[in-house]
Amino acid sequence: MTVTAQPVMSWRQILTQPRRAWLRNRLAIVLTLFAIGLATVYPSDLSAYRQAPNDPDAPLVQMTETGLRHLNTLAAIAVPLVLRDWTGLRQLAVATVAGLVATHGPKRLLDGVVIGGTRLGERPYGPGSHHNMPSGHSALASAALWFLGRRYGWAWLLLTLPITALTLWARLMENAHTVSAVIAGGLIGLLVTALFVTRRTVS
Repeated sequence: MTVTAQPVMSWRQILTQPRRAWLRNRLAIVLTLFAIGLATVYPSDLSAYRQAPNDPDAPLVQMTETGLRHLNTLAAIAVPLVLRDWTGLRQLAVATVAGLVATHGPKRLLDGVVIGGTRLGERPYGPGSHHNMPSGHSALASAALWFLGRRYGWAWLLLTLPITALTLWARLMENAHTVSAVIAGGLIGLLVTALFVTRRTVS
């Protein structure tokens, strides 16, 4: 099998991909947005977290936080570089910027919002904390997973899914995010990547 030479997609073409994705997959997009909305407004019981906090010092948690969680991101950058897939690199860059906006914007907009007695910006580790919702680490990990799977083949999911799952789990074990924030972040990462990334053509 040889890779078909394709013209490098322009930035403008990449930025118009969400419209095409909407036309092809509008139901999936709507359902994902609905799930993100549900996760965002779900009032986590922070007192329950503090009565029985997770153990952030567990070896696997520390291993994930200090090293493993970066593997997905490194792979998402390295694979298109090795393959000289400049369109893939551009799509990754756009999806990354979109993901940063889609996570850090709500982190600040929702920080002071209170639902069911819970401030959405409050993290499990302390009442004076901020920017809980959504989880940026979770978004980054799931975006890298979906980028590699969508662009280069779903076999990549077998390699990146365990790291993604560990990253989401570690954020909970670190008492850094509520479950709802991790779910929202993970879905945001999947969504922005699905909107901007296309399959690499091979023959």
